Amino acid sequence: MDLQEKQKWSLERKIFHFLEVLELYYSNLEGKVYIAFSGGKDSTVLVFLADVFCKTHGLPPIPLVFNNTTNEHKQILEFVKSFGDRVTWLRPKITFAQSLEKNGFPLVSKEQAQRISEAKNTKSDYLRNLRLDGVERTSKSSDKKYVSGKISEKWKYLVYEDIEVTSKCCDILKKQPVAKFEKESGLSPIIGVLAEESNLRKQQYNKNGCIEYGKRNKCKPLSIFTEEDIWQIIKNHNIKICDVYYDQEIDGEIVKGEDRTGCAYCAFGVNFEDPENTKFHRLQKREPNRFNSFMDKLGYRKALRLQGVFINDPLVVGDTVITKSGKAIVVEILNDTVTLMKDDISYKEPFEKVSKYPRT
Repeated sequence: MDLQEKQKWSLERKIFHFLEVLELYYSNLEGKVYIAFSGGKDSTVLVFLADVFCKTHGLPPIPLVFNNTTNEHKQILEFVKSFGDRVTWLRPKITFAQSLEKNGFPLVSKEQAQRISEAKNTKSDYLRNLRLDGVERTSKSSDKKYVSGKISEKWKYLVYEDIEVTSKCCDILKKQPVAKFEKESGLSPIIGVLAEESNLRKQQYNKNGCIEYGKRNKCKPLSIFTEEDIWQIIKNHNIKICDVYYDQEIDGEIVKGEDRTGCAYCAFGVNFEDPENTKFHRLQKREPNRFNSFMDKLGYRKALRLQGVFINDPLVVGDTVITKSGKAIVVEILNDTVTLMKDDISYKEPFEKVSKYPRT
């Protein structure tokens, strides 16, 4: 039975499936497991259902392990603390701020960031050309030709800007501390992810199901659940989750809750958000001191401008914007029209369009 069919199951059947999967994994590994606890809502529901499993079988609670990447929402940290001594805290060798200074900024997406970084820094002409121009391949299923391996044309300009772009922080802050813990403890993780969250997770589920055995054992018993299922479980059982998911009033203003948490100051995917209300706009309201430190002391504001994300940063005369045809200077803003200058030639574009261009 495929993933889509299982996602249509009743919630009760999915929970029964969860308990069966967890029992199999726990038994096969003789209880040498831990819950990878992120403090997020899916992870919190995972803990709740795992506790049901343990109580049903007369087992002690499964230990929780939280990896503090140093790039967490402050409310997530407070929520994790509420679980007390049950949680083992991990920490990377360097902080997120140190990673920004050493490696650069996580912009656009993990794939694009890696390709941009390689094009900027590689000594290999082949790799640089691959990232800039790609390589033509032929589809095995349709015989159609396509280009792979290249940076998206939309983001290619970042190769030539004077900031570093990186995907390394994922490995440094997330994977390395966890790998060290698992090697030292001999424990294998139970992870609270939903297959519906990405195409990669769907592919992984279709290949391996909820359990993967190998060099690194993994159990993902929530794979077939949907976002709606998670919220229904929270409602049905009155499960307390982190406040960051709920709208809050701050200084007389309603600040929208987060749909997903993850790394607080990671800019991967932020371009898909409402440009007037990105995660960074909300972070500014929730934790202004930390926000200002990242933006101004560590240069994140400049990096976000280059990605087309602006926080209290209106378009003004003198700004340099990055259009599809290259850089242009804003020389006049009049009502709904902006006059741009490029190569000594002036032209006009709508303000709404120009205000969304990335800026240097």
